[in-house]
Amino acid sequence: MRAAESPIENHESDMDLLLIGMSKFARRRILPAASATAGIATIDIASAHADAESVGPLTKPGRIHRDWRAALDTVRPGLVYVSMVNSEHAAAVRHALNAGHHVIVDKPALLDADTAQEMVSLARSSSLVLAEAVCYSFHPMFAQARAIAERLGSDVTKAVAVFTPPVPRDDFRFDRARGGGAFFDTGPYMASLGRVLWQAEPEQLSVLVSERTEDGLETAYSVLASYPGGRTAVGYFGFTTVYQNTLRLLGEGCAIEFERPFSMPPAPAPGIRVQTKDQQYVHGVDPADSMQLFLTQVLNAVKTGSREFDAPLTSDARTLGRLIAAGGRGKP
Repeated sequence: MRAAESPIENHESDMDLLLIGMSKFARRRILPAASATAGIATIDIASAHADAESVGPLTKPGRIHRDWRAALDTVRPGLVYVSMVNSEHAAAVRHALNAGHHVIVDKPALLDADTAQEMVSLARSSSLVLAEAVCYSFHPMFAQARAIAERLGSDVTKAVAVFTPPVPRDDFRFDRARGGGAFFDTGPYMASLGRVLWQAEPEQLSVLVSERTEDGLETAYSVLASYPGGRTAVGYFGFTTVYQNTLRLLGEGCAIEFERPFSMPPAPAPGIRVQTKDQQYVHGVDPADSMQLFLTQVLNAVKTGSREFDAPLTSDARTLGRLIAAGGRGKP
């Protein structure tokens, strides 16, 4: 992953952002980050449930639209962020691209690899950016962890990840028809981990589903993935336990451990714990907003015509599809 470039300062080229959907994540992370991101002029919101009171104060207020399709057709081409239930992503992405908008879409961007490739090809044919919001790797702690390993003369060859964000039973993630299930909710983190750490897709994948709902929808699972060069990732994911969010990287002679690697808030970050044969210490990490860094990189891709988000989106979609198939679930 390339580090975010300097913020865009030419206000004449600032883009309007249309946020489709008002999820809790949108309120908590997208809107604050977009408000603070240079290069975004105004923020429109398309949601049947949004009003001025629910949205709260914005530093770049635009209009509120009740119908996202009408909004896509009427606002001037700009940047669209799709934050809807998973089953609606493909329709919104296709409509936005056909209307001439650059598009960001929450993970999982598309629910199968064929649709992901179709949407990337559609974006490429119109010189539009399509990016999946797998933002965690934009936090500087990942670059710092790599630098620590290099400084110690160690090659990280093992990763152990645990991510279990609790989800209430009335959430769409428990609804198969709306793209629910733990594979779609947390799978993008496991699907992207090898790409982020080693720029590789897994050679082999084994998945054990440990918990399901009454209708068979997976709610917790474990993964063992092997990558080129003898690298291995092990993960436990789901949404039925108390909150856990950790990543441990292992190499010859060192262990590097993160807290909250997959959803680091823009507040002061927990330090990176480092252990070697001779010492243990905590490496401090400055506060950073991975969502804002991601948005800045997307805007720079729009400005430069970069296709840097194409390969990550299609690669992660392929790996997620393999993970789902290994877990015994077909297409939704």
